[in-house]
Order: sequence, then structure tokens, then C-alpha cells
Amino acid sequence: MVGRRAAVVLGALALLAPGTAQPAHAAPAPPAPRRTGLPYGLARSRIVGTPMRHARPLSTRSFSAAAPEVTIDVLDRSGKPPTTDEIDSVLFIPLDGGDWLSAEVRDGHAEAAVPAGAYAVSAYVMSTGANGETSTTLIYRSKVSVTRDTALTLDARTARPIRAAVDRADARTVGIAAVLTQRLGSRVETVALLDGPGNFVTPTGGDSELTFRLQAQLTKDGAATSPYLYAIGAARDGIPADPGLSVRTRDLAAVRTGYAGEGGPACVGTSAGVDWGTGLSVEGWTGQGPLPATRTEYLSPGLNWLRSEYVTGTDCGFAFDDTDVRSRTERYPGAGSYARRWSAAPAGPAAGSLHWQTGQEPALVVRMLSSQDAQSSIAPYAHMTGTSTLRDANGRVIATSDQPGSANDWTHPAPGKYTLTVDANRDAPWSDLATRQHVVWNLTVDDAARVALPVLRYATALDADGRARAGRNQTITVTPDGTGGTPALQVSYDDGERWTSTPLHRSGSGWTTQVRNPASGYVSLRGTVAGVVDQTVIRAYGVG
Repeated sequence: MVGRRAAVVLGALALLAPGTAQPAHAAPAPPAPRRTGLPYGLARSRIVGTPMRHARPLSTRSFSAAAPEVTIDVLDRSGKPPTTDEIDSVLFIPLDGGDWLSAEVRDGHAEAAVPAGAYAVSAYVMSTGANGETSTTLIYRSKVSVTRDTALTLDARTARPIRAAVDRADARTVGIAAVLTQRLGSRVETVALLDGPGNFVTPTGGDSELTFRLQAQLTKDGAATSPYLYAIGAARDGIPADPGLSVRTRDLAAVRTGYAGEGGPACVGTSAGVDWGTGLSVEGWTGQGPLPATRTEYLSPGLNWLRSEYVTGTDCGFAFDDTDVRSRTERYPGAGSYARRWSAAPAGPAAGSLHWQTGQEPALVVRMLSSQDAQSSIAPYAHMTGTSTLRDANGRVIATSDQPGSANDWTHPAPGKYTLTVDANRDAPWSDLATRQHVVWNLTVDDAARVALPVLRYATALDADGRARAGRNQTITVTPDGTGGTPALQVSYDDGERWTSTPLHRSGSGWTTQVRNPASGYVSLRGTVAGVVDQTVIRAYGVG
């Protein structure tokens, strides 16, 4: 396994696995100050994608008598051997792609036999400064040849600080992460990761097989609530002598970003991280504040930014069972001005799937609170209950789940015709929208390991509270997601008691219609593709 010191570094990164009506215009209350001892929950960095490989302890491996002995001495940034509490292992990463190996370190010293070959060698050393703050130094040697008995000194005094800066005097770093990738055999893999301020890394110089990827987030005075955000990133060959990152505002995409509410008082949090295309990314927490909100976000252009929005109650607790999560990827081709919006309404399912014979869990994945421009997490959801049920052509229940849009341990049924029904009921204190959903898919099951679950996505112009103007014509766009079928749409103004068909007209990749908003209340939507999917969202948006 990865050593305890590395585990501490990675432990700071959370792995992310997705009624009574509120008044139509409830005034959002400002977030309450964080209570002492309140857990951060989702308000932290998280790893997205495939984690690094685990290393096998050399103490559990045996090699031939001819295997070289490697002696390692580690020095911390003061030039002293670190204690066992500050480092517990050194990692040997074979450059041919073989198994990663770890050697136990005691008081800065390690001895182990390893197979002859070429390795990258790394170690994480924890240090506590005079101010009591803890930092980590990554000592990394990208190419070490071990053909005979070898002595190595891993010296943290050669490390340099990992910093980020922009040309704005009051901008302070709130998150910074370094991801190191290297070619191992035929693959490029993530070989090291540092997350958090105050860390150090040892330069390697230019190395075309090694890439140092750095990203950072900065806000006004480093505050959680800020009128602006900087999300910057860059990749370089090898670990440079100055591993920091400094950018000019004029070289960034300036994105005026609005965060819409859903009718009730709420707190919004956000995160950002670069999808480097290497299988592992880090999304750093970028702040929080009351909904609705607008701020300018400056992002490095030419990168695929993983963005997530977290909506919770006014205490800004962001607990796992009290937060809605939506994510999307943003990319800006160059510097300049842009506008983007996070709109929770209309919320509904995104295209999902059933997985057979793959051993993949969950077997059912439908993201039930997706918006027009972002995908939600999967169940369980905050303040939502529901079921998922698979029935055969005779209506017999084949499999069930007590979660809407998610299920485990569903096995491959016999080939034939089936229906999958998902029902969801929602009563979130920050939302009076999407209070009920009912989705039915008609499925044909054969020998394929996967069954696609297409849906219809809705989009319409709403204000910052998810409301449309009363008594006005409202344009609604319906976009098929995962199906090429022709959709039909019905609307309801009484929470689904009565439905009225409205004609759809082809418009680009989607279909549009106009409906007349009532004087107050809500508009519910029911979209169908004949023989494929029938989906209902009660209170898709509010009016007033």
C-alpha cells in the first residue's frame, strides 16, 4: 500500500461517489457563521477518476540473492533525519510499468533488496513549522538506475515551495494541488499528488516522460465568500526549478457567472479542478455564499475545467446527507469575456444506464436532479425518497431498489421486454421545485451488458430564483438525451391534475414550444418519446 505519510496527503481529499412548498419569493438569508466543530462534509477537495496504484511492501516480497541492496537516507528541510512520524516509507516505481514497491523508513533510514531495473523513487516528508503548521515535501527522483548495490540520499533541502499568484493585490490562495504523471511502460500514470497550501517539491529539471501539473484557486483575501474567483492551471515537462504558477488576469477567461436559487434560502459552494486527461483529477473547494449569487470567475483558457455546485441550507454545513451536487465541464478557448449560469431548474433526469454482467455497481445509474446544463450526483439525495422498479412484460416485479435512479445487485434478467419505473418525492428546505418525478422506460433486454436509458432535458429562461414572469409566453426547449426519437410535451398548472399538450417545433438539436405562464404557482412538464420514455417533473419551475 501507499505509505502512511502519502495516505495523510491523500486523506485530505474526499472521494466523491449523487411536500411543503416554500414561498414563491422567500428572501435568501445570509449564511450563518460556521459552528465550532461543524464537520465540513463535502466542503473539501476531492479526487475525481482513478486513484493511484497501491504499492506492495518490500517486506512481503522475496527476490533472488542477486537482487541489489538499496540503502536510503532521508533528510528533512532542516537537514536532519525525519522521525518515523514524519515519514514511514519510500516508494519505488518501476519505469517499465511493473508493480510499485515500498520500503519501510525508520528514523530517516531504509534498506531493502529490489529487482535490478530503472525506477522513479519518491517520499513524502511531513514537517511542522515554528508556527505549528504542517506542510509536506515531496522528494521525487524521476530516473534511478539500480543495477548493483546502491546508496541514495533523498534531501528535502533541495525542495522548492509550490505557490500560486495572480496580478491582483488582494488575491490569496485558497486551494492548490500538484499532480505528477510519468510514462511507465506503455502508459502515462499519476505517480504523486500534493494537495493544500505550504507544500514543497524537489525539482527534476526537464524530463519529457514526466509532467508536473499545477492548479490553484484564489479569492479576495482568501475568504470563503468572494466577489471573484481565480482558477488557474498549467502543465510543464519535469518539475521546474520554480514549481510555482503566476498568471496575469488579462491572459485568462473572465466569466461572469450566476448561481440561481430554487425558491428557498440556501447556501452555495463550488469547486474547480482541471481534467488533465490522465485519469485522475483534483477538484479544489473554491468558496461559498448565499443563493442566488453572481461573481466573476477567471479561468485558465484551453483547459477542461471540472466544475461542481453544492447547494445546502443556510448554515453552509455541506453535510453529505444535506447537499445537492451538480457538475459539468467548462472549457474556454482563449482569454476574454464570457457569461455562464448555474440554473437548477428545470431539474430532471439525465440519460442513464443499466449494467449487466460487468460487476459494476451501482447497476442502475440515473442522475435524477440534473439541470439543463449540469449533471447531478446519484442517489441517495438530500431530502428525497423514492423507488426504482424493474418489471417484465406481464407486470411482474423483477428487481426493486429503495433509491430513485440507483440500484445495486441487479442481475441480468432473461431476454425480453421490460419496463423500468423511477419515482421520486422531494421536500428540500431550499427548494419548492421538482417536488415529484415519475419516469417510465420501455426496455428490450438481450445479451448486451448495458442498456441505455434515454431521457428528455428541459431548458427555459428563469430568474435568479428559478421563476418565470407571470402571464407571459414562456419558451421551453426540449432536447433528447440518448435518443433520436420525436418528443411530445404536455404542461400542467395544477401539479399534474390536468395536462395540456403543446406543439413542439424542431430547433437545431432540440425542439421548442411556447406556453402561457399562469398568474402564479408552478408549471409541471411531462415529456414522452413514444415507446421509449415517459417522464414527469412536477413543479419544473415557479411563476411569480
